[in-house]
Amino acid sequence: MAKLQPQHWLGNLSTPQQWRHLLRATLRECTYLPDPVARTYMREHVLSRYRAVSSRHSKAGPQMVHAARNGLSVLQRANEGYSRPLEKILYLSYGRTGKRRHEMLAELLKPENPGIPNDTQAAKELISAPLKFHDGWQPPAIVRSLALSHVRNPVITSSRVRPLIKAVSPPIPKQDIWGKELAQSRKVKIRKHWYFATLNSLLPPLPEEDLRTLDGLVSGTTPWEPVKRRKGVKSEANARSESAVLKLLVKGPEKENTFADYANGRPHVITARFMRRLWRRISALVPRQSWNEVSQKWRFEWDTPKLIPTLSYSLDSRIDSGAFFEEPPKPFRGNAKKPVRGEQPLPQ
Repeated sequence: MAKLQPQHWLGNLSTPQQWRHLLRATLRECTYLPDPVARTYMREHVLSRYRAVSSRHSKAGPQMVHAARNGLSVLQRANEGYSRPLEKILYLSYGRTGKRRHEMLAELLKPENPGIPNDTQAAKELISAPLKFHDGWQPPAIVRSLALSHVRNPVITSSRVRPLIKAVSPPIPKQDIWGKELAQSRKVKIRKHWYFATLNSLLPPLPEEDLRTLDGLVSGTTPWEPVKRRKGVKSEANARSESAVLKLLVKGPEKENTFADYANGRPHVITARFMRRLWRRISALVPRQSWNEVSQKWRFEWDTPKLIPTLSYSLDSRIDSGAFFEEPPKPFRGNAKKPVRGEQPLPQ
């Protein structure tokens, strides 16, 4: 007698029509995202993921079905105004997490790759250079500069988007537990572990086009309006299915107002003020890269997640600033009290 296999609660999406329905629903939610960079990136990301699954359709089991529906749920909650799902989408779109962060990090490290030497001198330098992670090896200068800027930035420590960088250089002890010099293989492992852990913690800079878009959205110079959601037509069959008996069987008897719908956060009305706060948080996690001619090193600057009040103002050129200091200020005597017996009164 054949053993019955339990049916997965997510159902079976093996037919192309069901996968097509789920793909269209996910792409439709991508068009409603309130961020222009996120709309473009998430559409390409969803299509690439579905194409990867379709290429190995024989392995499309319950785990892939769960991942597809989970992605659709995240997009739906992000469009409803839930802060955490929307932040998750923005982190993916701006390369703070996920696949795009790896791509931008690889693009950042590409100039450091020596490649094939062009002449004899370059070949000699390549041969005499120490092996990777061995004694004398140094990490790329841009990685060290970016790691130092991470350590000095308290915003990254509090945000916890990526793991914290514990050391800016490989922590190699001078001696082992027996008091002898550390073995070469152990040094190589420590350097390798430190290097890849540092790369896993780095937040790479954005491309110029996306950075200009983000700065314009934060400052308000880039025009932005919330995307209007299209309303679906309710058929008679759907309206008939939502009867009072069905609601009673599915949701149970009606209760008074509870916080069950807001257990995982509450939806917000997506306004320009709400989005500008999220964009400023993203901007605080994006380093601005520039080359310092004096030190011949890369320099990285970071934005702040909140507006800093201006402590100084520039005067108009028509105003004579020296007029404010022609006469010494007179002492304020609004709260002057009568002198106590034995004290000298203040000079007038």
